[in-house]
Amino acid sequence: MTRVAVVGLGLIGGSAALALGARGYDADPAVRSGARARGIQTFDTLAEALDGAAIALTAVPTAATPRLLRDLAALAPETILTDTASLKGPIVSAADELPPGARFVAGHPMAGSSERGVEAATADLFRNRPWILTRTSRTDDGAFDAVSRLVREAGARVVPLDAGRHDRLMTWVSHAPAAVAAALTRAADDSAGPVLRDVAGPGFLGTTRVAAQPLALALELALADPRALADAIDGVRDELAALSAALRRGDAAVVEDYLERAGAARRAMNPSG
Repeated sequence: MTRVAVVGLGLIGGSAALALGARGYDADPAVRSGARARGIQTFDTLAEALDGAAIALTAVPTAATPRLLRDLAALAPETILTDTASLKGPIVSAADELPPGARFVAGHPMAGSSERGVEAATADLFRNRPWILTRTSRTDDGAFDAVSRLVREAGARVVPLDAGRHDRLMTWVSHAPAAVAAALTRAADDSAGPVLRDVAGPGFLGTTRVAAQPLALALELALADPRALADAIDGVRDELAALSAALRRGDAAVVEDYLERAGAARRAMNPSG
C-alpha cells in the first residue's frame, strides 16, 4: 500500500487515515491525542508526518486548504498532493500558485456522518461512495492515476469532474439539501416546539441531519455561490407550491403522479437503497 500522510484529522481525515493505514498530523494537540487513541500513527510536526510519504491528503476547511498546499509543496516537493475540500473552483485556482514542479490532484469525497471529529472516524466511511477527482494545472497523468488508486484503496469510486461542473452539482447535492433541511427544521420547531424532540423518528431526523452540521461549514456551503443556491431554493419552493396547490384542491391524481415521479427519480439515483 502507498505510504500516505493525512493532514487534518477530523471525521474525514481520521477516516481516511484509518482506511489507508496512513500516518497523520493535526495542528490541534487535542485532536492529535484523540487520533492516537484511535490507533492512528500521529506526529507532532507536519514535517515528521510527511517524511517518506508518496501522497499527502489534506482534510481541512476550503479556506485553509490553499495555504496548507503551499506549505506541503515547500516541505515535500516530491510528494503528490490531494485535498478533500467541498469546493473545487477556489482550490483549482490556488493550484496555479504552487511551484511548477508540484503535483496536485483536487478531490472531494462524498461521504459524511451525523457525528463529528476523529472520535467518529471509521475505516469504512468511504466504502462505495463517490470520490470526485479534478485535474488542475499541477496534475499529470501519473499523479491522477496514483490518487485514483488511493481513492479505490479507501473503498470509494473515482468520479472525474472539472471544477466548474463539480461546484454547480454541489449546489444540488450539498448546498440545497442543507438549506432545505434548515428550513424544515425551523418550520417544524416553530410549529411543534420542544415536543418534537420526544417523537421525531428516523424519517425526520435523517431528512434534517445536515441542519446540525457545524456553523462554519454551513456558512461555507451557503455562501459558496449565493445566487446559484438562491435559484435552487426557488426551484424547491416552486415544487412545494405545486404539491401544496394539489393538496388544497384535493387532487389525488396529481399528488400520486408527483410522488411517483419523485420516487422513481430517487430510486434511479441509488438503486441499492
